[in-house]
Amino acid sequence: MIGDIFAPELRRFTDPVTGRLITQFTSSAANNYPLYYFAASLTRDGRYLVFHSERSGFVQLYRLDLATGEIGQLSDGRTDDSGWAIWCEWHLRGIFSHLSALSPQTGEVYYFQDDEIRATQVETFANRRVAMMPEGRMSIGQTDFSPDGSLFAFIHVDRDLYVSRLKEREALTAMGQFNWARDHHDRFRNSIPTTLSVLDVASGTIRDVTTTDFHFHHVLFVDDTTLLLNHPKGCAGMWTVELETGKVEHLRPGSDSEAHGAEVNHQVITRCGIAYEAVTYGAEKHATYLGLYDPRTGAFSEGLLPLEGYVHTGFDPAGRFEFVEHAAADRHELLAVSHPADPAAPLDVQVIRTLRSPDHDQQRHHAHPFLSRDRTQMFFTDWDDAGFGQIFAVGVGDLTA
Repeated sequence: MIGDIFAPELRRFTDPVTGRLITQFTSSAANNYPLYYFAASLTRDGRYLVFHSERSGFVQLYRLDLATGEIGQLSDGRTDDSGWAIWCEWHLRGIFSHLSALSPQTGEVYYFQDDEIRATQVETFANRRVAMMPEGRMSIGQTDFSPDGSLFAFIHVDRDLYVSRLKEREALTAMGQFNWARDHHDRFRNSIPTTLSVLDVASGTIRDVTTTDFHFHHVLFVDDTTLLLNHPKGCAGMWTVELETGKVEHLRPGSDSEAHGAEVNHQVITRCGIAYEAVTYGAEKHATYLGLYDPRTGAFSEGLLPLEGYVHTGFDPAGRFEFVEHAAADRHELLAVSHPADPAAPLDVQVIRTLRSPDHDQQRHHAHPFLSRDRTQMFFTDWDDAGFGQIFAVGVGDLTA
């Protein structure tokens, strides 16, 4: 129930390879993972970390007191098939997984439950219904608050159409007739019209910002009037839409003369610009670039990562410390990134922590690393001995300083 308190599950140990202090915050026989790392999981005062847990047999939100380790329950939803179907496990139950966001102003976490948008105040556990979803619609993408906290942006689709497309994809995949590399964009994404809306926090009213004839996911506020989305039609990348005018712009497309033919995969908004990784999809030789885009000028700079495999850009809100999650066939790791003296040379990487979870199996098993408010710890998700995702932090104060 909302407001229930659970005993700390803390344990600390030293990484045998790097000598860094590791703190394990959760240890229940269930998957535990923070909010999607593009936006904040930490309250403004840095006291609480908001996370998902499946410990009750339902996906719910909890708060973690970082000083004491005490855990408190923030939601009590019972929605069927509430997993993030596009990139994770569909057949979960509880609240809609991966789609919650934490308000920077009120300290409330917004989440989706059945046809409702609900909110819980993290410190007091006060719970309320904020608004009803538009009739017949279903939330399907990561969400975000505007920097001033006045707007909550979310992505939604026609529920019946979306579920039918998911069932079709699931059946065809089981029969070997759906290939992700070949069919994901044209056969799946392009068959699902999708809408971006914003909810006015003060009034609870909802208005549509843009509707497309294709599926997209991940919304972030670049500033109070500009939203950034993944992905443009038919490709990976990032595009923005102006809140007032509806003007759309594809930022740093892979066709740009300085883009190496690489398409942006993930990005985070920092105080120094938009940090991202860009990948040469379908190229003869795989390559991943780590970059920084200035939304004011359109200029960007990037360097080649000396890595094969999958990369997620780490999230430092200040934009001063570069780090990535890297997954390859033989390893899964957190890496600090630095720039060599020769600007033409590949970037330098340093292992912060080698992970136990394999490759990049599901979103709830991704590491999705981000920094603590005081910049001394890097939070991440990793497996425990039983193969459950747990929330950890590794000391990185020497690197961020």
